[in-house]
Amino acid sequence: MKHLDSLSAVRSEYADANGSRCVYLTFDDGPNPLCTPDILDLLAVRKIQATFFVVGAYAGAAAAELLR
Repeated sequence: MKHLDSLSAVRSEYADANGSRCVYLTFDDGPNPLCTPDILDLLAVRKIQATFFVVGAYAGAAAAELLR
């Protein structure tokens, strides 16, 4: 599979500024009213940061979630 072969060139480990291994969480095409609030709650409880890429057409209906 050509697509999977191209993944071997992608770095699989990253470190933060202190040299510690880290993971970057991203969520695309949201917010989704069925799951985004639960995801935000879990991230807050665990004190985990994440990046959300928002669809502009959904932004108006999800103003409260976007402020979180």
